[in-house]
Amino acid sequence: MTIVGFKNIMGLVGLGAFLLLIAGCAGLVPQVPAEPLPLTSAEKGRLGEAIEERLLQMLGGPYHDPSLAASLKRACLDQFQGTNRCKITVADLSSPALYPLPGGHLILTRGLLTEINSDDELTFLLEKGVALAARAYEDYATQEMNEAMTAQLAGYDSKYDLDAADIRLARLFQEAACEVGCLELSRVNRTGKPESTKLPDSFRRLTTLRPGYELLSRARDFEKQGDEARSIATYLQAATEAPDEPRILRALGMAYLRAGQFQSSRLHLQKAVKLQPDYYRSRMGLGYLYLKKGQLQQASQELVESASLLPVTENLFLLAEVREKSGALKDAIALYMMIVAADPDSKLGRSSASRLAHATGGQ
Repeated sequence: MTIVGFKNIMGLVGLGAFLLLIAGCAGLVPQVPAEPLPLTSAEKGRLGEAIEERLLQMLGGPYHDPSLAASLKRACLDQFQGTNRCKITVADLSSPALYPLPGGHLILTRGLLTEINSDDELTFLLEKGVALAARAYEDYATQEMNEAMTAQLAGYDSKYDLDAADIRLARLFQEAACEVGCLELSRVNRTGKPESTKLPDSFRRLTTLRPGYELLSRARDFEKQGDEARSIATYLQAATEAPDEPRILRALGMAYLRAGQFQSSRLHLQKAVKLQPDYYRSRMGLGYLYLKKGQLQQASQELVESASLLPVTENLFLLAEVREKSGALKDAIALYMMIVAADPDSKLGRSSASRLAHATGGQ
């Protein structure tokens, strides 16, 4: 980087954001920086909630553990004398990261919480996260972000919009993650005193799940290699090592589905949805299974729910196929058109274009 480039960056993003960058804490959104919009606290809160809902979908869905949620709430109460400044949700993702959002909202990953070894580290992490969330928008404001925020507040988005304002915002704030280099700072013992090692059982439980997730990674490698038998066997090992983890159950259910073992697939996908009903991929997997079995009403229910959580070309294509097979050709055409407009050169885009041509008689 040249001296001029350095000065330009410092002038555009400010010292605080640049220090976060060199600490490895966040990558600058590769857009034109802009002055933050004059938003009220209520507007920031609304935006933070909307972005959080979408970003959780992109990060593996919400991680549901009542004991863990209670532990984090208690830590926030102890540290900040209330939870208003400490609005935390946990994403079901193994890689360690922290995502600060407008309105003081904060997403921590499951993988990050497995890295916490003491109360001191948890205290430092919460302080750091709350400080980042307090200026999440101001430090990363860009022209594209401002435009999306204006559209979101105005409520311009339509149903199943693949490029909805809150989805665009979620992608932008995903790039502002606080990852490995930043999180190493949590190892600092600021008091100079011996670190406390007492942690809630809910945190210690997360560390016991690591072997199961390592097996999950190995199972996926076997599947990529085309070794179906070893992949399913390893998925089963993972599910035994880390029982009732929806991410593992979903992967196992999809492996059974690809192998044509519908009954086993249904059992595991249904359990994944029961444990994590608010994740689009689990709903999409179960919807795809029902579609393959010709159970169109059940498929429609799951795929509508999946697309409402996060519309992607995959669930919209499956939903279009359900609509087409159910005789709702007008609805199917509308969905195929959305996919073609969003990603015309992809496999699903080309398939959608072909089906559109067939449905409209080539017109």
